Amino acid sequence: MNILIVEDDSDMQKILKLYLQREGYQVNSVSNGRDAIDFLIENAVDIVLLDWMMPIKNGMETLKEIRQLNIPVKILMLTAKGENADEAAGLTFGADDYLRKPFDIKILLLRIKKLCNSENLLRCDDIVLNPVTMEVMKGQDKVKLTKNEYELLKYFLANQNMILTREQLLNHIWGMDFEGDIRTVDTNIRRLRQKIGEEYIQTRIGMGYIMERRHD
Repeated sequence: MNILIVEDDSDMQKILKLYLQREGYQVNSVSNGRDAIDFLIENAVDIVLLDWMMPIKNGMETLKEIRQLNIPVKILMLTAKGENADEAAGLTFGADDYLRKPFDIKILLLRIKKLCNSENLLRCDDIVLNPVTMEVMKGQDKVKLTKNEYELLKYFLANQNMILTREQLLNHIWGMDFEGDIRTVDTNIRRLRQKIGEEYIQTRIGMGYIMERRHD
């Protein structure tokens, strides 16, 4: 999940980026609306955290241009403004949500999860699997998997930090009636590793396989 922070306060930028990265999001930041538009034209982003009061091009102007350009992105407005009319204006011109400063970072994270439906996502470090769209991302790159590779990855992500035996994986992915070679599991895991990276799925000799988070 990719997030763009548009905020002219460098300290606020750093704080937001730190918390979001800890949650496993891919994060970029810019300091004004003009740079935000340029970035969004060139890069795929899922959600924009858009400050209202900024130099060069303010949040409202930026919001309007993003919507005029039909850039497919969710927008969460961040502002110190407190008037209901300001909130209404932001929502009217296409903001998906609105949060007043100062705010609790936990509330911000919940709002982001709600907007991106990320409570349904499965993730391990920079690997993200969306079970609704069946899309797999590694950082900002889409990973193309076969059906069995996808199901294997999904099963590992749903059972992180657990050793899964070949028999468990074979029964879950291929079914208990599968009459092929159990080494089919090893072959598909090898191919999956080639696509997502060797380090994500570890072998436990004589036991099975395990997926563990490398970063907190």
